[in-house]
Amino acid sequence: MTKTIGLDIGGTKIQGAVIDENGEILKTYRLETCAREGKDKVLDNISKIIDFLKTDEIEAIGVGTPGFIDSENGIVTFAGNIDGWTGLNLKEELEKRSSLPVFVENDANIALVCEKWLGSGKGFDDIVMITIGTGLGGAVYNKKMGLLSGSNFQGAELGHVILHPNGEYCTCGQSGCAESYCSGTAIVRHYEELTRNRLEGQEIFELADKDENAKKVIDRFTSDLAWFLTSLRNIFDPQTIIIGGGVINSKDFWWNDVLEKFNEYCHLSEKIQIKPAKFLNDAGVIGAGRIAMERLENEQ
Repeated sequence: MTKTIGLDIGGTKIQGAVIDENGEILKTYRLETCAREGKDKVLDNISKIIDFLKTDEIEAIGVGTPGFIDSENGIVTFAGNIDGWTGLNLKEELEKRSSLPVFVENDANIALVCEKWLGSGKGFDDIVMITIGTGLGGAVYNKKMGLLSGSNFQGAELGHVILHPNGEYCTCGQSGCAESYCSGTAIVRHYEELTRNRLEGQEIFELADKDENAKKVIDRFTSDLAWFLTSLRNIFDPQTIIIGGGVINSKDFWWNDVLEKFNEYCHLSEKIQIKPAKFLNDAGVIGAGRIAMERLENEQ
């Protein structure tokens, strides 16, 4: 049975796991990313995880990492959350350290790969996925073309679709991006702007029934998200849009409102399914392990 290592590199932690061809997680290991200490420290932490997980049975390594990724060559063409990551040939570095084939992909793409394989996207041929967490990630899959990458490896950066022209500043340098409105960071910021009180997103959701300002923030979030989903449906015409990321853990507070507004805003809402992701914390390692299996097979 084929076994691979899946690595999910985040801004705060790196998670690694041994994955078999049924998608089972056989062994895991996690370390802090230490992103601000620079790429060499991050690479050392990745190497420690690989050394812990590696056995003679492991055939390849799949890696999901933030940023714009040249997945053909394994190069990070741009990444803002790990010092020194931009321009790094991650495939080459990890192959030298592990002596195994390494395949690198954008982190939102590997989450979609996991959901397509085993989760909410199973059985669908046209899928859009968004991940709502600190930021807003995106991935697009079509059976005929595979994962959308774009000519500059910036395809499916859905969080940077302009939702409100000349709107709030986004860390990407644009103004009015969807990420500035449909993310955990946006919820926290909008509440702080109204109250001068900084709370975590979960706290704001829990206050919505008794705090008028919290209610305003959540109403704004659900409306903006429904408009964003409407645009995604009209641009990509997918069979399903899957919503994942950390904010999905609070979906009991906002999910039904988003669907109601989406049905109101979108004139073809009945032709698409909006679904929560099945895999959350493990989606990255499972998806990374899966791309390693698929791409290893394609090379043989």
